[in-house]
Amino acid sequence: MDNKGIQKIKENKVEVLSLVLCIGFYMLFCFGFGVQLCADSNSYINMTSAREPVYPLLLAFFRLVCGETYYLWGVIIFQNMLMAFAVWKLTMWFRKHFSLPPWMVFICLAFHFGVALLCQFAAGRASIYPNSILTEGITLALWLIFINLLLEALFSGKVKYVALALVLAAVMMDTRKQMAVTYIVLFFTLVLGWIKRNGYWKKIGLTVGMIVLSIGLAIAGTRVYNLVLRGEFAQNTRDMNLVLTTTLYVADPEDASLIEEDAVRVLFEETMRILDEKECNYRYAKPGWRNLEAHYGAHYDMITIDTTANGFIDYAIERGFSPGLEAEQEADRMSGVIVKSLLPDNIGTYLKVYLASMANGLINTVAKRHTVLDWYALVAYALYVGLTVVSMLKKETRAAGLVALTVLCGILVNVGVAAALIFCQTRYMIYNMALFYMALILMGYENAKRLRKGKGKKEETV
Repeated sequence: MDNKGIQKIKENKVEVLSLVLCIGFYMLFCFGFGVQLCADSNSYINMTSAREPVYPLLLAFFRLVCGETYYLWGVIIFQNMLMAFAVWKLTMWFRKHFSLPPWMVFICLAFHFGVALLCQFAAGRASIYPNSILTEGITLALWLIFINLLLEALFSGKVKYVALALVLAAVMMDTRKQMAVTYIVLFFTLVLGWIKRNGYWKKIGLTVGMIVLSIGLAIAGTRVYNLVLRGEFAQNTRDMNLVLTTTLYVADPEDASLIEEDAVRVLFEETMRILDEKECNYRYAKPGWRNLEAHYGAHYDMITIDTTANGFIDYAIERGFSPGLEAEQEADRMSGVIVKSLLPDNIGTYLKVYLASMANGLINTVAKRHTVLDWYALVAYALYVGLTVVSMLKKETRAAGLVALTVLCGILVNVGVAAALIFCQTRYMIYNMALFYMALILMGYENAKRLRKGKGKKEETV
């Protein structure tokens, strides 16, 4: 057998062993810890109008196939297998594109396994997301597959990978609204990464057109779902509630005068009275950005779940709107009136909360909030950015730099959007944790290889 044949066998062994490790790892957690029901789980199981269609339909499918008794087990087996495949597939892309040795492959896998271990044993939630009946049960894996397709598009220049990524983006957006970040990440990655490629403007034009079609597909999917399930061709409810929560947090009671509509003003005044009793307002936070962010995070659910979620709907019903979709749509409308009336006058305080949440999100992406780990995160980002700049400047390592830029774009967009609409708890930041360290070690490996080659050439010259 020639050297190529032997090399091929070795590569296949690494691929097979990696796949077995991925499946074995996630299945161990699946059967070892079982189904994890969370505070949000019932809203997906019951197909409430506030939830996007994909995940409730997935649960309904497994209920149909596996029966009421075992369907949640079917869901988490599927979710863990999907996660195993996504981790393996992305790692194999890294291996193939950069000719990584086996030890690098297993380090990349270890980053993903490490994130899972942190979720299970170090985080308060005490479970991995593929075991949870939450949208994150599938969106974490879908995000990795999306990044894989985006990297294929970036390096190959083929529009077909863009199309596949955007089909997946539509599915992800109809799973969780936060996943609209996929469109922003894809656009900026390709606009910057495809510079100097042949047919640049044509490809960017096609990409923009496909983004519009993908968003249209996602919107249509939600509306058709609501038409079939609720008899109305409508978007989901409570989308405005995301911005409403921050608006109420940064508002003052006297802001009631800014609301022209009497009924909405009464609702705002009653809501602020309740929130003041619970100290759910920026005025109760201790000085400093850490304290502001911690206070907001601690009171977020008190505002959005305990107070406004049912309170606004109940108020709409009291005013004569029919229970169900009609009352929920009126609650959304009133939320929009409050946001539009109050936010412009409170934009300064809003920006303080936003920037504090951004800082928290950047830290939560690479570590966990702690005084020591805050400084660690700063050093990690400085090293990452420094290596990215060096990698982009050198031809031999530019490919690794492009991977790092793609991941960094994903981090910044995800943190920026989450900070604007919700708050940056670990659950929303975990998407890019393993990717950050994969890109970091890849740049280190590629630059070390470049330096070794340079040293070898210098010695030959001497």
